[in-house]
Amino acid sequence: MRDSSMFLINEWWLLPAVMLISGVTYLMYTKENPWATYVSRILGMVRIIATITVFLILLNPLINHLTQVIEKPIIAVVFDNSLSMIQHEDSINMNRMLLEIDKKIKSMDFDPWIFNLKTRTEMPIRFDAPFTNLNEALNIVFKNSETRNLAAVLLISDGLYNLGLSPSYRSSLIPIHSLGLGDTAIRKDISIKEIRSNQIVYQGNRFPIEIYINATSYFGKKKTLILSDEDGVISKQNLTLSPQMRILFEVDADKFGPQHLRLRIPPEADEINTVNNEKDLFIEIIEGKEKILLVAPAPHPDIRAIRSALAQSENYQTQIYIPGLMKTSPRDTFDLIIHHQAFSNNFPLLDYLGNPSFLYILSNNSNLNWLFSKTNIAIEQQGTEQDIIKPAYNTNFTKFEINRSYLDKLNDYPTLNVPYGSYELGSHEILLQQKVGNLTIAKPVLSFFDNGISKYGVLYGTGIWNWRLQELAISNNSLLFDQIIIKSIQYLSVQSNKYKFIFKPVVPFFQVNDIIKFTSESYNDIYEPIAGNRITLRVYSKKNGSENIYNFTGSDVNKTFDIGTLDKGIYNYEAITDFNGEHFSSNGQFIIENAQLEHTTFTANHNLLKDLSDRTGGQFYKKNEIDILINDLRNSQAKSVIHSLQDFTKLINLKWLLIIIITFFSLEWFFRKYLGSY
Repeated sequence: MRDSSMFLINEWWLLPAVMLISGVTYLMYTKENPWATYVSRILGMVRIIATITVFLILLNPLINHLTQVIEKPIIAVVFDNSLSMIQHEDSINMNRMLLEIDKKIKSMDFDPWIFNLKTRTEMPIRFDAPFTNLNEALNIVFKNSETRNLAAVLLISDGLYNLGLSPSYRSSLIPIHSLGLGDTAIRKDISIKEIRSNQIVYQGNRFPIEIYINATSYFGKKKTLILSDEDGVISKQNLTLSPQMRILFEVDADKFGPQHLRLRIPPEADEINTVNNEKDLFIEIIEGKEKILLVAPAPHPDIRAIRSALAQSENYQTQIYIPGLMKTSPRDTFDLIIHHQAFSNNFPLLDYLGNPSFLYILSNNSNLNWLFSKTNIAIEQQGTEQDIIKPAYNTNFTKFEINRSYLDKLNDYPTLNVPYGSYELGSHEILLQQKVGNLTIAKPVLSFFDNGISKYGVLYGTGIWNWRLQELAISNNSLLFDQIIIKSIQYLSVQSNKYKFIFKPVVPFFQVNDIIKFTSESYNDIYEPIAGNRITLRVYSKKNGSENIYNFTGSDVNKTFDIGTLDKGIYNYEAITDFNGEHFSSNGQFIIENAQLEHTTFTANHNLLKDLSDRTGGQFYKKNEIDILINDLRNSQAKSVIHSLQDFTKLINLKWLLIIIITFFSLEWFFRKYLGSY
């Protein structure tokens, strides 16, 4: 440890102080005293030292403590704690193996950090995760070990993932070793691997359902794929099985509201896994297509990107108006108006019929005063200065859901220019936040507002066409970009009505084991929010006849209520309340799906783990090669790192120094009196 000091007051005051203290002491002890000369010298030095120390304290110096700390190399052990891991492995034995690995790593003077799929944790590991996102688990490891002495990562898994990007394509300067568990033997199995269909369909349309089937060890077998709803069989297709198949159903959307469809292949007697022989599909059939008008002062690549995203859905009719390119202005009634390069000086002025919602896309020419007049969003910008940011998903956003498995793609999105300054958003809710470097800040890239009468959204910069282009280049699809655009348009284009009592689920679709949550709003006659009203909620299922009653108290602080978990299916709800002598009700439906992601296959995928380790400079090990793994870690070049920790302490806080000062003054006073001085 090294100490140094610095003064909060100019240290040059110390020189005249020393001279003054020395001079006064000299005059005091050079006069005639009743003791020997050497005693005067000793007492004078005691007084000088004590007095100078007091003056030093008055200068308020800081003592800099520099301490060196040795940080051992860290081995991050990531244990896949998903349900698929206990299909062929015993949880007790896996925890015993992890304990053995932990002890051996510690014995080599390494520091083991234990992680599950979501966080750093302690032993024992509970294998209860309903899905597996290995790529996100590795992201969590590297985020937790930033600036730390991370030497290597050990991923213990069966190699099966069902959410997020494939981890085998990631690169890393830190080697990622993998230990493969589970059974890689090919077993007889017929499985419905995936179903693709729109979640929302317009009534009267025909909509496709794509089904992807894997049939292992049943090549040439004759089977039947059955599509049914709650009223019975809708359609059947006879199949001749092959290892990988794509089947297409065309279905009429002739009913209205949420629909529960089921696809099923009758299992064979010798199948090892029959859970994956059937899969549920939930869709909502609604009335009419939404009309979207896109207005801009000039052509821009963003317009094409937005239209390309909307083209992925049959739910929207889009029209473009750009002065100079179109001879007549639009006169139709639209559900949503998109203003590209909004509030710029040359933006076309139009009169719109009805009460449409708006999506404003700002450019560096947008007049922020005009933005405030329309939205009450105040941005205090420094001139026309722009900030260069990346988008980051706001996990607290509640108006609609973005598929979490796509969100890793945001890391690859190009930067966007947005107004630089302070933002006052009022009641806006942020979907995409600004990210500068590795820091996410609570400033918006995309935000929304709904006062119950009108809705609008604001995208704070142009250039989003680069997002879609980059996603296509990396993933060969634009699933995230298209979902952001489509769900934003879907939210804005659905007209809202101002009711005095609103009670609805936070999302229309839940997964089994999700906490079912509702939001509630209550208003008085002038539409001011109120609280304290008693709410009774009835949730029931027409299919199985179940019914549950819940009671809540309305609040102006926490407007979210949860009712726990429910089984899969379509549920109806009715909420009732009374206030101001009036009776109000709100009703609707929500859907609970059971994806059963961890039961789709029993065959471990060690090839994925091998690819991951090969790309990152690590090694793949089998369950019986733990000793080889430990030996390789022991022979690695990982070294401890010495960190210097700096700490400042005020001199006046050193109690031992005050004791010395009091002791010195006391000794001087005592000997002067003892030796006869008065």
